[in-house]
Amino acid sequence: MAMHTCLITVLRNGSWEVLESSELVPGDIVDLGSSGLFTLPCDAVVLEGDCIVNESMLTGESVPEFKCSLDQGTTVLGSIDMEAYTFSPSVSRHVIFAGTHLVRVRRTESVYGSYVDNTAEGSRNTHTTAMVIRTGFCSTKGALVRSILFPRPTKFRFYRDAFCFVGILALIAIAGFTVNAINLHRLGVSASTIAIKALDLITVVVPPALPASMSIGMAFAARRLRKKGIFCISPSRINVASKVAAMCFDKTGTLTEEGLDLLGIHTADHRTGQFTKVCTEVKELVCSANSAQDGGIFDSAGDPGISVIKAIASCHSLRLVDNKPVGDPLELKMLEFSGWNMDEDEDTGTTIVSPPTSMVKADIDSNSSSNERICNIYHSEKRVGSCKYPPAAIRILKTFDFASELRRASVIVCQHGTQRRAEAYVKGAPEVIKELCWPATVPREYFSILNEFTQKGYRVIAIAGKPLESWVLSAKSIPERAEIESCLTFMGFLVFENRLKPKTAEIIGELRQARIRMIMCTGDNPLTAVSVARECQLVRSDVSVFVSHVQEASAKSGDTIDVFEGKKPNGFTTFMNSSHLRPGIVWKESTGKEIILDPVALVPSAANQTDKDAVAFAEELAESGCYCLAVTGDAFELFTKDVLGMEDTWKLILMRGLVFARMSPEQKAVLVEQLQVLGYITGFCGDGANDCTALKTADVGISLSEAEASVAAPFTSSIPDISCVACVLREGRCSIATSFGCFKYMMLYSMIQFTSCCLLYVYNINLTNGQFLYVDLFITLPIAVCMNRVKPFKVLVPKRPSASLISKKVLTSLTGNVVLIIGFQVAVYFMTEAQSWYEKPVPKKPGDPDSTPLEGNLNTSIFLFSTFQYIFIGLVFSIGPPYRQPVRQNYVYIVTLTLLLAFNLWMVMVPAKGFYSLFGLVHVRASWRFVIFGMGAANFAMCYFGEQFLFPWIAPRVAKVFRFVRLASNRCLKRGCGHCINAYRRKGTEDGVGNSGAATSGIWKQTNKRENRKEYKLLLEKMVGGAGLY
Repeated sequence: MAMHTCLITVLRNGSWEVLESSELVPGDIVDLGSSGLFTLPCDAVVLEGDCIVNESMLTGESVPEFKCSLDQGTTVLGSIDMEAYTFSPSVSRHVIFAGTHLVRVRRTESVYGSYVDNTAEGSRNTHTTAMVIRTGFCSTKGALVRSILFPRPTKFRFYRDAFCFVGILALIAIAGFTVNAINLHRLGVSASTIAIKALDLITVVVPPALPASMSIGMAFAARRLRKKGIFCISPSRINVASKVAAMCFDKTGTLTEEGLDLLGIHTADHRTGQFTKVCTEVKELVCSANSAQDGGIFDSAGDPGISVIKAIASCHSLRLVDNKPVGDPLELKMLEFSGWNMDEDEDTGTTIVSPPTSMVKADIDSNSSSNERICNIYHSEKRVGSCKYPPAAIRILKTFDFASELRRASVIVCQHGTQRRAEAYVKGAPEVIKELCWPATVPREYFSILNEFTQKGYRVIAIAGKPLESWVLSAKSIPERAEIESCLTFMGFLVFENRLKPKTAEIIGELRQARIRMIMCTGDNPLTAVSVARECQLVRSDVSVFVSHVQEASAKSGDTIDVFEGKKPNGFTTFMNSSHLRPGIVWKESTGKEIILDPVALVPSAANQTDKDAVAFAEELAESGCYCLAVTGDAFELFTKDVLGMEDTWKLILMRGLVFARMSPEQKAVLVEQLQVLGYITGFCGDGANDCTALKTADVGISLSEAEASVAAPFTSSIPDISCVACVLREGRCSIATSFGCFKYMMLYSMIQFTSCCLLYVYNINLTNGQFLYVDLFITLPIAVCMNRVKPFKVLVPKRPSASLISKKVLTSLTGNVVLIIGFQVAVYFMTEAQSWYEKPVPKKPGDPDSTPLEGNLNTSIFLFSTFQYIFIGLVFSIGPPYRQPVRQNYVYIVTLTLLLAFNLWMVMVPAKGFYSLFGLVHVRASWRFVIFGMGAANFAMCYFGEQFLFPWIAPRVAKVFRFVRLASNRCLKRGCGHCINAYRRKGTEDGVGNSGAATSGIWKQTNKRENRKEYKLLLEKMVGGAGLY
């Protein structure tokens, strides 16, 4: 993926040369029609000709994109930001990016080069030229590769705490180094030997295998995910997935199927000012009374000069590849519904659409003269130019592609072979199209019909058009887009159906049981999004949804608004002046009930206070708190651009918002960032088409696209539904629980060995090399590896695993087990010395402490006992449910522990001479061997009891003690520094959530905590029913 070189034709010194693509530099002119050029090696601007490219490598979108040359006198080059990862749509339509595949290239007369193309086209100098603007890692593909090689640092508490623990271990090593250095110096050991032994002790306390052992669990999790078709490029994000508290989903292609079905067209009747019935077939639109004498087609829905049939057949940006139209699936459905044919004029480079040359006559009454006339329109042909087209064929003169910021697309068409009867057609979001149409052409029930469709989950596209005067087309240039897309005649709605994926509702229910907040983030209509959210149970049926509507506020700047007419909710006060409310946002109930939300406090109230039913329902809703928000992109934009003075409301919106509609790709990424600011570990699941930025911004990004661009996300799933989300979360929880268990095991392993060494250092002896190798290679390594092989638990439980290694629970467990381990080893040490057969280690050479032999009764007793500790501690820290399967189902681990335990028992009970000489052991009495095993069993029993029952009981009580001490110290500090606090408030400094010290009031003051998600969750829990929204 990263490395691609090819041969390409480059203009050098006025002539064309074939060079390696690695020799390209910005400013080079290249020929895109070079033989063998299929994948672009650089970013370039098209200068001449045009081409169709597949950008799925970058965007994940499999729909080919059309790239056209720059217009003369354009200012596009000056607006290109060379440092930007992507360009604006107005720039991107002229830029081809590295890594994309050429689908089709069309040449044109060129002013560059000296060789002549002697093809069938004639003796012409034709090329498709482009100017190189970026190469290598500076290109868009290079930036993608950089993001993979150098991903955004993961700020995860588990990894930060791990470094803290390494620091604690280092302090323990320094303390052990100091004590043992003093003791060895007392024994007369040389300084060089003391240094070696001390450094050896440091490697024992801080085991080098600690990072590797903690990564094994993630490696096994990544392997299991890969077997399920989920690929991970950042294994550290697997542990992060364990703490995901909010999961954002794209709608189309993620929760719902990718394709859309065009159910029909709901046209407007301008004579009655109402909608006609829904037309499910294009034949229903044709009206004989409006058929033109010269073969042009009018229809029952269009005004003279414009036609719904022409609109749905021509208002698209489809292109022909291998004589097949390719492009947006929605536009393909439109063309398919119209039944028209598509062709391209090679001479002019324009697209021509025409009615079918044959129609099924079975549906037409042959006795009807009007119907015969319609058939003649579709059947008649005449030669135009070099091709045969029906007289009703139309030529697409200009296409204004869909722009996400405008939410619409448009075309200019005319009858083929003439400049007469030119028309403009526009399609887009119904809310946008309505504002561009003459009010007289918009039916009275426009929004009621729109709401009726969207509430059923249908996707609705509005179409409009207008005839253009002939003088417009005779001008030297096409009119500006704003001029074309104005003063339109509304024509009707295109109604599309988008079905849920089979697994969507099931996975949403599973995530709800795990109390993971789920948010829909889509570019679709808000009511359609709400309907889909209800259908998949992302929004419960008993939860009311309020949709944002942006409108200009009428209040003057400086006026103070008391947003409550009656009793204020707890914690709320009179809020800021209305200058921050312009333009205002009105929250309306999605089903049409006369209930609105307060614009600041977001508390339900009746729109008409005289409506007793509405007042009662609003009071009930305010009391229960069972309502959520559907935020539109324009409202979201208002808050993200200027939230000054509305911080409280903005946080409430983020907490109560479950549906975010009409969101651009950039806004999706901003939403993820805002949720992260609140303290959420946030995940995002999308199809990779327009979600790449959000996928990379999220803590856990899961792409459902198999395109190469999706590898920028931590996880890429070949599973085409959101069941991969549950898999990733389960594996994340299993991995973090395994990492905790393995970390605690490695900590205890180092402390066991550290204690053994310290006790033996009393006599200037140590474990033998064979003993060290056996413990490290044959006990610790197999246990650490096999411990991580356990699979995740099948159920996602509501409680998420802890990510803090310095939490009271972890510290209590570690401290308790360390005390037990040290205590038992010290007991064995003194019990050994108390035996009658015990021989004290002494130097072989008097006066030379370094000659003390390592073998002896003390070494043998300490080593044999510690081997049981290594094995039993591994069993103690084998965590099972609720995040991992029971340890008994980890068969490899059970077999490993059984074999090690059996071998240790055999080694203790049957002192084989060969093994004893290999490990440097000596024979001890048989009764003492039973004592060693009994002490090991007792140590295991106490550690297991403590880990399962005692330490979890002690941990919360220890936490309460620490909390009490902290509160007491804070109170003492406030009493002693009251004047400082008052001065702080007078200065107007800001508190933790951005409010000034003098004005700190309202809902956030009552919590008086640092800014994190718990603070806001506490607020929702105080709202009755609020905690149950998700």
